[in-house]
Amino acid sequence: MDRQHILRNVKACLRLAASSNTNEAAAALRQAQAMMRAHGISHAEAMDVDEAEVNTRCRGAMPPVSICYLAQLVADGFGSKFIITGGSNPHVASTVIRFYGCDGNAEVSAYAYTVLRRQLDAARFKYVARIRKRGNREARGEVFARGWVQAIGHLFPEVEVPEAKRLAIDDVFRLRYPDSTTGAGRDLTKHGKTTVDDAAAGFVAGASAKLHRGVGGSSTHLLEQGT
Repeated sequence: MDRQHILRNVKACLRLAASSNTNEAAAALRQAQAMMRAHGISHAEAMDVDEAEVNTRCRGAMPPVSICYLAQLVADGFGSKFIITGGSNPHVASTVIRFYGCDGNAEVSAYAYTVLRRQLDAARFKYVARIRKRGNREARGEVFARGWVQAIGHLFPEVEVPEAKRLAIDDVFRLRYPDSTTGAGRDLTKHGKTTVDDAAAGFVAGASAKLHRGVGGSSTHLLEQGT
């Protein structure tokens, strides 16, 4: 039996492992794992983990806390996982966020992040436009952004990722980023003054974002500023 045939059998078992029938799912997963151990097949190879990358616009620096919150929210909402690379090296030209997922969820996560980031930046820019002092502008804009991200949380209920897919994504992380950790983000509030209204204003602005499912109820979502 050649490797491609074995892989097809493993993938068939892993698809059954996502069954709503608990006993059937557990049996299929055990069978898949037995074949993988016998033939040296990793979860990543079996599940075809996808990768998609977005630029954070932070040259060699960790993105702000609010942006890390946004990336985490999107990743959880689409059953993917993300890592920030270049965020601690000032000599790196660009810091990027890489999403990893199965069934196209990495690409969907990157798309959703990009659309939301564009909306968030526009709302934040408008809110801080008249604040003259740079430190205060950054600090108040960051608190506003955290409120904005909090407001859209209900649009992204955290999904339960089937064990086989979760293990596949974890395999990729272990192989490619054995020593890395995803930081909590830069705190832009340290060097400026904020007000009690900043977070509330962000929450109100974020509440106007709407979530629309793709045609046919697919996992693809379109996020638009309120109509």
